[in-house]
Parts: sequence; structure tokens; C-alpha cells
Amino acid sequence: MKSRHLKVMRLLNRQQLLTARELAEACGVSLRTIQRDLLELEANGYPIYSERGPAGGYRVLPNRLLPPLALREQEAITLFLMIDWVGQIPDLPFGALRGNLAEWYLHELPSDLEAKMDRLKGRVRFARPDTPASPLTRNLLRLMEAEVKGEIVYRTTSGCRTILIDPVGLTFERNRWYLLAQTERGLRQYRVDRIEQVTETTIPSKRMTFEEAEHLNEAGEQVTVFLELTPLGEQLLEGILPLNEQRTWSVPRLELPFLGRQLFGLGREVKVLEPLSLQEEIRRHASEVLAIYQE
Repeated sequence: MKSRHLKVMRLLNRQQLLTARELAEACGVSLRTIQRDLLELEANGYPIYSERGPAGGYRVLPNRLLPPLALREQEAITLFLMIDWVGQIPDLPFGALRGNLAEWYLHELPSDLEAKMDRLKGRVRFARPDTPASPLTRNLLRLMEAEVKGEIVYRTTSGCRTILIDPVGLTFERNRWYLLAQTERGLRQYRVDRIEQVTETTIPSKRMTFEEAEHLNEAGEQVTVFLELTPLGEQLLEGILPLNEQRTWSVPRLELPFLGRQLFGLGREVKVLEPLSLQEEIRRHASEVLAIYQE
């Protein structure tokens, strides 16, 4: 397929009504050339239709079935294996993708390639996800689509809490679904399998992306926090700091007093190795609590 054809499809896929002249100008070709391109795309099965009249133009059909991609054999095999693996992830929030898309894709391929993939299906294996049930992934996705804030009921070791969140997005890490959200206490990460309820509000969302969240987290003076965790400490830390294998976090200096109070509440399951200022915050909290019982 010509690169110009791909550009035409990208333009039309934005669900806009574009005239042939507008498409020609966007692609830097003549009106006659773009009309020929549109005819070729229609002949190849791309769901383009035209609207006649002064306000007419070209657009793609809504709820369309997309035509097959132009893939090389190795690319087609790789894509099938990845789709097959994604289909094993429980509670995928995107409709009925799980267990269906790989088979649909397989049966649309030429018979010789389908036979080759059938032979490979039992010979290539990815680690099977061991994921706890997280049925509210779809509710969280709908919250993001509605572009509003929400309230979640979150289960912790000390009981359930209701938290107002502005969702950033869902991630699938270490065989778990996680929600990253902006809260009154800053950016926080929550395990979706511990979310008991999701309720939409009428408060508009800031529509923050992961990249914007990372930039926000890096704003202002940062301090590197290094922790030593027990297995229970790893569980307790969720909802306070996003887990990572390095056990190292970059935290705004202004958040250290609040973080110290949270880490103090986790007891000996979490030990602060760095920075010394955060150790001092925890010692101060410990002294204040001890003083209550010495009076």
C-alpha cells in the first residue's frame, strides 16, 4: 500500500467529513490523484463512502469492520502470538476481546498461514498470567471515557475507604491490574482487585495522561527515597507508592512529611534507608506517639 493511502485513511479515521480537495491539499497531490486513490481504497475494501452536495465529502463508515493489514508472514505470526497471550489476561476492559480476537484473526488469514500458526499454537508459550479477579476494570475505563472524576471504595488492611479520584489510566504489571489516579494526596496507585465499587461524579476530569502524570510527579525539587520491604510491606505500600523492583522512588520534597506519616503507620514492615530527612520524620512521629503514653 502506498504511504499516501495510509495518510488518507488516517485522515478519514478521525471521523471527519473531508472533501477531495482537502485531502489532496493535505497529501500534497492533485485533485485527480486523490480521487484515483479513493477509488483504489474502495476497491480494496476500505469502508469509505461519499456524501454528495455542497456540504458533502468523504468519510469512513461508523461501526465499520476494518480490512486486513498488509503484513509479512513473520509479522502476522508474531501478531497472532501476542493477541493470543493478551486474550489470556483476565478482566481485560476492552469488551469481549478475551478469547475471541485471536481466533477471528487466525481464520481471516490464508489457509497455508493458518495451518502454520495452528502448528505453532502449542509450541510457543508465554507466562500465563496469575491475576486475581478485577471485574471493575471496565467501570474504570468507562469513568475515563466519561471524562469525570469518580469515587472508589478501596479495601485496605484496616478496612474500606472511600476515595475521590481523577483517573489517569490502567496498567497491567506483575500480573496485576493497577489504577493510577490523582487524589487530594497527590498521585496514588491502587490495585484494581481491591476496589469494591466505582461511582461516577459530575466533577470534570483533568484528563491527565501517564506522560503528564510523570511530569507532574517530577515537578519541583525531588528527593530519592530508598526502602527495604518485607513481603507484607510490599502489600501495605500499595496505594502509597507505585511498586517497582528497585525499591527506589523520586518524591517531591514537599511530600516528605506526609509520606513519613504514612510509612510510620506501616511499622517494621517498611524501613527507610534513604534519605535521612525521611528517617527523621518517622522518628518524630514515633516520639510524638510515645510521648502520649509517657504523660
